Amino acid sequence: MARVPPEPAADGGRELTLLTIGSSTSTHVVSRVTCFAERGHRVIHVGNQVVGMPGVREVVLWNKELQDAPLALRALAYRAPHSLARYAIPANLTYHFFALLRRERPDIVHVHYAYNEQAWPAAAVTRCPVVVSVMGGDVLFDEQGTPTPRGESLTHALLRRADLVTTKSHFLTDALERQQVGLRAKTTRVLWGVRLSQFRRVDASELRCRLRLPSDARVILSPKILQPFYNVHLLVEAMPAIVAAEPRATLVLTEYAADLAYRARLAERARSLGVSDRVVFVGHVPHADMAAFYSLAEVSVGVPESDGLPQTLLEGMACEVPNILARLPRYEELVRHGESAYFVDTTPAGVAEGVTRLLADAALRGRIAHGGRAIVERDADFDADVVRVEAAYRALLQRGTEPLTLGDRARVLRELLRYHVDPAGVSPSIGLRRPVDSARN
Repeated sequence: MARVPPEPAADGGRELTLLTIGSSTSTHVVSRVTCFAERGHRVIHVGNQVVGMPGVREVVLWNKELQDAPLALRALAYRAPHSLARYAIPANLTYHFFALLRRERPDIVHVHYAYNEQAWPAAAVTRCPVVVSVMGGDVLFDEQGTPTPRGESLTHALLRRADLVTTKSHFLTDALERQQVGLRAKTTRVLWGVRLSQFRRVDASELRCRLRLPSDARVILSPKILQPFYNVHLLVEAMPAIVAAEPRATLVLTEYAADLAYRARLAERARSLGVSDRVVFVGHVPHADMAAFYSLAEVSVGVPESDGLPQTLLEGMACEVPNILARLPRYEELVRHGESAYFVDTTPAGVAEGVTRLLADAALRGRIAHGGRAIVERDADFDADVVRVEAAYRALLQRGTEPLTLGDRARVLRELLRYHVDPAGVSPSIGLRRPVDSARN
């Protein structure tokens, strides 16, 4: 059956076929994928599970059975010695990725989060333009996660292959340049901000009733992922000092991607400190409901030791709640202490000082809240960012791309196979010969 001719996209150009890759369980990735379906493009997403993205065809490649593989791969798996057979599964995954590319013929491949096993094959087998959106933990190897030398090498190969790299901050751009000289020439800052119509101050009285909070409770919000890396325990340990200064203070902890053991430790710590009645766990909050939680709060707190440019910061600013942040200089390219955010030391005493200061000073809270909203309206409008990225897609299609040489493809594929067999193995840099041509950017 012949395909119906596509309707023009929202920008008036032809419909594009986009193949996106990233975590299907990340609300931020979902937003950055579905927005292009909303604008009239054909979107196929390769993720870790099917979650029902509106208007998007979702594909999970990593559960493909060997029965679906070519005969040669099946023979390798079932008949070859173990030293060779163990390569069958990663080879099968790469084969299915290649088959998906040939079947769908995307105009653009867009990777969200560069340190991603599902994305690395794009460096070797993709012939259309490749865009990589760096998010922070995927390239801050010395600060976050447990990257392996092979994983770092494959991430660098993907970035080297990319025709366009987007980062959320100039700090991340500088970090990339330190890792690979020349990447700056094809890197641009895209905040992937917030939808201003969704994230704004709203009436939170119904939420206050649902959480059974007293009408005079002064809410401190933790919107961060509930895992040790994000230092949520510092907030719990700060609560005795906060309550001593402001007896109506109540800490509300959201539980996105919660580490259950960590949650249990936080609850026990609150009991031991005598503030369990002032710490409320509210479970996983759907992204669509977060504006009400920000609006409920008088202060929002996020103090990890490492960060890129957190989405929770932008969301809180859009909802006009003052953000308390760790003293990370990288934040200062967007916000200023006392004007659009409040910086503290990452200790219980430091957090307590910041929270009590803001709760006691309505004028300071108002100045920070208004300053934050103005910054988001000017620099972090999600819909404006989407239009910029869409224009970049079309510019890449006009300019063309430069796939890797056959030798470079072979090196990436070899390293990919080795990674899946021994992720912790030590490998040198893949050393692609493709230059970063600043003239093309």
